[in-house]
Amino acid sequence: MRIGEATPVAITDLWGRVESRVRSAGNLAEAAQELAKELHLCFEASVALARVFFTVPYGSLPEDRQEFVRALARPSGAVVDLNSTTPVLSLVGTHGDQKDWNDPGKSRDHLGIPLISAQFVGGIPMISRLLRELKVPLDWIDTHDAAVIQKTLGESSSLFFVDDAGVATDDDGRKIIAARDFVADYKIQSVFGIGGAYSGGEMLVTVVFNHDRFERENAEQFLPLATLFKSNTERLVAQRRIFAED
Repeated sequence: MRIGEATPVAITDLWGRVESRVRSAGNLAEAAQELAKELHLCFEASVALARVFFTVPYGSLPEDRQEFVRALARPSGAVVDLNSTTPVLSLVGTHGDQKDWNDPGKSRDHLGIPLISAQFVGGIPMISRLLRELKVPLDWIDTHDAAVIQKTLGESSSLFFVDDAGVATDDDGRKIIAARDFVADYKIQSVFGIGGAYSGGEMLVTVVFNHDRFERENAEQFLPLATLFKSNTERLVAQRRIFAED
């Protein structure tokens, strides 16, 4: 099925197929992997890659992920501002057309994106646009105040949408989807993200990269998935059961 053909019934059916696996997962990453896999397989005519991200404090990340984050922040000099409470938008689920896309540990560029400062995030066009469309103020990044996330997102879910990844630019003229080889090689067109917050102020965002174009209204139909996933994994987040080793 294509995203443009999705109906509320089709999305309800998708959740019905994945719900038991999400509810029985032993950690958030396991649950997120099931969601990414179901999104990709259910809408494989459109979806090239589905990824799920969750904010984890830098100090709570496994060592291999901490090293990835340090390496990402080092070229800009932002690594000196990295500390144990820095929220890291961490890849917890992934599934797509290429075999390596089905294992978070094999991600070369997006295993963890540190939200070190508004300035650092402002240098990453897709992430800064995503946060803005999710109504997360960039100055939150400088304070890491969970109450801001709770107040801004609450229990609702929000949408990030890029109509055409090949041409869409931000206010500074930069391509929002900056990985140009990825866009060209896999014919990526519309991109959308559904996200929201947990009661503790943690953010969850599912980003879906697609081979075809469709309207924002088509992507909006997926918003209930974010709410359903959050409500069924709240206990895992509360118990800090994020990765398999936790």
